[in-house]
Amino acid sequence: MKVMPSIMDQINKAFVPDVLVISKDSLVEFPNSDNIRHHVYSFSKPKPFELRLYSGKPEAPIRFENPGIVVLGCNIHDSMVGYIYVADNNTTYQSNHRGRVQIEALPDALERVYIWHPNLSQGVDQRIELNPEQLSPEHPIQLDIIKPPPRNTFEARFKRKFN
Repeated sequence: MKVMPSIMDQINKAFVPDVLVISKDSLVEFPNSDNIRHHVYSFSKPKPFELRLYSGKPEAPIRFENPGIVVLGCNIHDSMVGYIYVADNNTTYQSNHRGRVQIEALPDALERVYIWHPNLSQGVDQRIELNPEQLSPEHPIQLDIIKPPPRNTFEARFKRKFN
């Protein structure tokens, strides 16, 4: 059975989704749905790569062999930032837009739980470690996140100056 690659699209000068969760050794395609060209890259340790200036769809998907957090950028549009969380296990969950995760049953051998968010106050490359006993529907976990600073792009400066 052929496994379909995950998709990290580019729409309206943004990565969509802004966070993509995949398993180790997964393939990811980077279609460009904008009517302009993008230059996607990452310098992140788990997967440094570069897709030079292109439109449409690159020839082949990229394989993410190593677990970790891959921060994406566009060399043309500084405001474009996206994240690929490459999980090294099959018990990784992504929250909904309200920050909630519904887990029916935790694995019996679970010793630690790790939580990650791109805007954690500790930094984008950090995770919070919890004991499974700290998880309960009655006591939601509150993350200490910070609002990311505005990205200075030519377009943002231009609009502020002349509007």
